[in-house]
Amino acid sequence: MKEKMNVGEIVKIGIILFLITAILAAILAFVNGVTAPLIEQNSLIAEQEAMKTVMPDVAEFEETELTAELTDIAEDNGGEISKAFIAKDSSGADMGVCVKTVTSGYDVGIETMTGVDKELTVTGVDIISMNETPGLGANADKEEFRDQYEGKKDDVNVVKASPGDNDIQAIAGATKTSNGVTRGVNIALDAAEILLEGGAE
Repeated sequence: MKEKMNVGEIVKIGIILFLITAILAAILAFVNGVTAPLIEQNSLIAEQEAMKTVMPDVAEFEETELTAELTDIAEDNGGEISKAFIAKDSSGADMGVCVKTVTSGYDVGIETMTGVDKELTVTGVDIISMNETPGLGANADKEEFRDQYEGKKDDVNVVKASPGDNDIQAIAGATKTSNGVTRGVNIALDAAEILLEGGAE
C-alpha cells in the first residue's frame, strides 16, 4: 500500500518550493536591474548612430512628442512610430526629421530610422534591428538595398523589376521584408509632412 503523506510533509515541500521560487525571482530581478540600464544605453547609442547615418550633416536631434495624429498615420500604414526627432543645424534651424518606426516583414519587429529633409525627400534609411531570414530578408540591411530610398518622395512603391522614379526593387525572395521596410519609410514621409508643416503642434 502506498503511504499517505502527512500534513507536515506537504507543508514542508510547499515551503521549499516557495523558497526556491523566491530565490529565483530575486536572482532574475537582480540580473534585470543590472542589464536593463545597459540595454537602454545601447539602444540610445544605436538610435544616435542611425540618425547620423541618415542625416550626417545635422548638429542636433531634438526628440518631439508623438501626437495622436502621428500615431494614427502609422497605424493606417500598418506600423508604428516609436520616436521622432527634429533635425537642426548648428544655428538651431530645422533641417528635417528622423523618424524611428516599427513594421513587420516576414517576421515582426523591423525597426527602421528614416531621415527626411525639409523638401520632404528621403535622405537615408538605416535598419536598427530586425528578425528577418538570414540570406534573404536580412539583406535589407545592405547598402545596395537601403540606398534605393534616397531621394524618394511621397508614396514609395515596391516592385520586383524595372523600378520607376519612386519605386524600389524588392529583395529577391524577400518581398515581405521589402514591403515592411518601405512601410516604415512611407510612415516617416507622412510624419515629416506633419512635423515640418507644424501639424503636430
